[in-house]
Amino acid sequence: MSIAPPDEIFHLSTALPSQLNRTIGNWEMSLIPTEHEARIRQHKLFHSPELQCSRLEFDSSITLVSSVPAGFVTFAISQAPIGRPVVNNHKLRPDEIIVLHSDESVHYTCEPNETLFTITTTLEHYDRCRQLHPVKDILANRTKHSYQVDNFQFIQSAIQAISACCVDINDAASPQYAQADRSTIETAVLASVLQSLTPAGSFRRKVPTRRKVAIEAIEYIHDNVKKTLTIKSLVRQLETTTRTLHFGFIETFGMSPIAYIRNLRLASARRDLINKTWPTVTETAMFWNFHHLGRFSKAYQTAYGETPSETARRNSARPRNTTSSLYNQVVGAFPSTP
Repeated sequence: MSIAPPDEIFHLSTALPSQLNRTIGNWEMSLIPTEHEARIRQHKLFHSPELQCSRLEFDSSITLVSSVPAGFVTFAISQAPIGRPVVNNHKLRPDEIIVLHSDESVHYTCEPNETLFTITTTLEHYDRCRQLHPVKDILANRTKHSYQVDNFQFIQSAIQAISACCVDINDAASPQYAQADRSTIETAVLASVLQSLTPAGSFRRKVPTRRKVAIEAIEYIHDNVKKTLTIKSLVRQLETTTRTLHFGFIETFGMSPIAYIRNLRLASARRDLINKTWPTVTETAMFWNFHHLGRFSKAYQTAYGETPSETARRNSARPRNTTSSLYNQVVGAFPSTP
């Protein structure tokens, strides 16, 4: 979370449906909180007719439904410490940047404690930026809504460049700065994102083996998150080496495979606590392979700022989700009591 106070805070409540349609920047959107109440903190980093940049901070999971303003293109960078945000039915990896074109609809579900950087610019500004900088035309022949970067550090570098440009552009708001100075800074902001999506050296560079292994690993983890997953089992399944897996995963996604598995299971446990999938916190923890309840509670509180019991109590009024396919799959395996 940011230390600086936000420019605006959106308070959402399912009890007040009129609050769920909001305008954020140029975006008209519907906001659907997963829990009874939620907040969005908006930091307007800068705003001009050609380019708007914001940082949105979510305290709980919220679904945003909208469409890109006509004549604009939007780039978004998710910083979700735990879990996997979803854009148009695609679960984002930690190394992906969202790219949305004019008039495209977007259905985005964020994760709790997520920070989302958004840059919306005119198509004319996008074209000028490409002419000034050796960057890839990400809109050409585009068939998807998110793109992988070569290295997780490239995303961090883009965020740092955005933050640095924000300081410069706020200084440029003073009278002694000409409009040309502001335009240069705005172009630098957009270029920092496009450069992170442009492969170094050659546009057709061969993907390193360690990155291929990391991508295969993260998909296998998501498909088998309920299994007992260790470095040894992943190495055996992927037919690779411990070194290739470990360093490829850190380079590509910014964390180790084991840390990612733990975070994914924490996010799944929180989702089940909110939906009341299981009757108790203990059953929820055990289902997601947290067999030491003290460690689970500590890791959960570090991630979400509250204990699992506090999450469960806050959502106690919710009916238990006995229609969950996961719940029925497990419960159905046991014989009924006469």
